[in-house]
Amino acid sequence: MDYGRLLSNYDYAELRLGKGHESYITIRDDEVRNVSGSVEGISVRVLIGGSWGFASSSRVGDAPGLIKRAERLAKLERGRIKVKEASPVNEKVEERIEPADSEQQVKRLLEASKDLKAEHITSRMVMCSDGISQREFYDSHGSHILQETVSTYMSCSCVARSGKLIQRGSHRGWSRSGFSKIEPSAIAEEAREKALRLLKAAPPPKGRFTVVLDPEMTGVFSHEAVGHACEADAVVDKDSVLADRLGKSIGSGLVTIIDDPTADDFGRYAFDDEGVQARPVTLVDKGVLKAFLNSKETAAHLGMEPNGHARADGYDSVPAVRMSNTYLQRGKSSVDDVFDVRKGVYLKGMKGGSVDIFSGGFMFKAEEAYEIEDGEKGRIMRDVTITGNILETLLNVECVGDDFGSSPGMCGKSAQQVPVSDGGPHIRVKDVAIG
Repeated sequence: MDYGRLLSNYDYAELRLGKGHESYITIRDDEVRNVSGSVEGISVRVLIGGSWGFASSSRVGDAPGLIKRAERLAKLERGRIKVKEASPVNEKVEERIEPADSEQQVKRLLEASKDLKAEHITSRMVMCSDGISQREFYDSHGSHILQETVSTYMSCSCVARSGKLIQRGSHRGWSRSGFSKIEPSAIAEEAREKALRLLKAAPPPKGRFTVVLDPEMTGVFSHEAVGHACEADAVVDKDSVLADRLGKSIGSGLVTIIDDPTADDFGRYAFDDEGVQARPVTLVDKGVLKAFLNSKETAAHLGMEPNGHARADGYDSVPAVRMSNTYLQRGKSSVDDVFDVRKGVYLKGMKGGSVDIFSGGFMFKAEEAYEIEDGEKGRIMRDVTITGNILETLLNVECVGDDFGSSPGMCGKSAQQVPVSDGGPHIRVKDVAIG
């Protein structure tokens, strides 16, 4: 079917075809569940009179009818939406890898589940999703893009109990080259040891401290506190604390944060779901806010250019402004220099938290924490939570390491989940509230 011709009658219209296969294996204690299936479908989005119309179907031959349905929906009311035109693209991106053998996959995951066992461990969970997808994109400007991708995401978690004290350990792994590149037993062992360490941990301190964040905590802070505030839909709606701060200093001169969908990490892609080529975007450069993440719509509203950050989790979802791989860039200090404080707290791993990008307030809980005494890591502590304001915390970054690490995850927004990574070096931040 000539999809390009069907779309050419509109000022702007796009059509997306999706096809994929995914397996989802969970092992809760010794109970195995293995669910797999295929998905195929089509969606159309049409812009008429400043309003969007969107329609989707699992019947891929239904394109003419879907276009008419989207047109009717767009005509229900007039709006002010515009899109920034992008040059037509004709590209094919392939990542062909044979699917994992299901029996061997389950066998290796069962071994990982056994590796979680230990005295004091009361429950175990292993999860692995393994997917192959093909996405095809057309628009009224003449673009045609075919992308094939593979991704594997695995997590292990366990609960440990000693008397009335209950602690949880978890660890994650990923691959964009097939399940064979994952090391399930190593992931399980780290989750187990983390839970057991926390059984011996002291309660958290209270007060204001100099803290050192490990690469995972640095990355999550960059993603949650800065990245979401730089998503241009929040900026357009004035829901972001950074909405009127472009070109202004928002942090220490040691802070540079980028979002890079081209990096070889879990959030990698070549073109976004509006057919725009992915490219790195420097959000913060030496403390100065330099850019936002844009879709075609937000770019037109803000007088900017689309930069490849409109993403959808499937053919039946509308693309939204999203991050990919968000990193705080390396500094020039050694890790020893980062830890060079008389008294402080070292925070490792992210256990959860929340951010209000409108006010800038945040709360993060570390998986584990350690006292720092005269530059040395001391006793382990549990349930350590930090709170603060995005802008104040960025200004208080006083040392950035020359190391680097990243972690995978699934980021939720607009009822959609997309693969992302975040990371950075060890960093030191002064005057952080701990409770």
